[in-house]
Amino acid sequence: MLLGASLTATPAQAAYGPAHPVDIQLRGYSGGYTTLVGRLVGSVRFDDGNSLYRLDLTLCRQSSYTSTKLTVNVNGAFHQWYSREDGYRPEVCGGGHGQSGVVNVDVPYAGVVRNIGLVYEGLHFSGSTATPVSRGAFYDNPFN
Repeated sequence: MLLGASLTATPAQAAYGPAHPVDIQLRGYSGGYTTLVGRLVGSVRFDDGNSLYRLDLTLCRQSSYTSTKLTVNVNGAFHQWYSREDGYRPEVCGGGHGQSGVVNVDVPYAGVVRNIGLVYEGLHFSGSTATPVSRGAFYDNPFN
């Protein structure tokens, strides 16, 4: 009697490092008042293979006149952008009105991911003037 087994190699699974917290608050200023425009909250993670990163982020539109926008730069160059308003505001969004969106995604990159820059943008409207508001944050890959 002859018995055999078929073994198929499966690709190695990359392991993610610790989560880097993200908390970016956009504010507009007019007439001595501060207005919450948008908030980006969540985390960024890098894989140990240096070719993948994970975004777990909530894009909160608080009072932005238009939808807020997230731009993701890898190694200083543009890579992706997101603008989402497909859900109700979770508690993490804080004050303001409007919708929010969630980005939970593994993002492959053709080269080595050395760092990620996030730029969050909104539009503050003071009643007569619309002013773009943006803030950013930088995250270094601990695996290289």
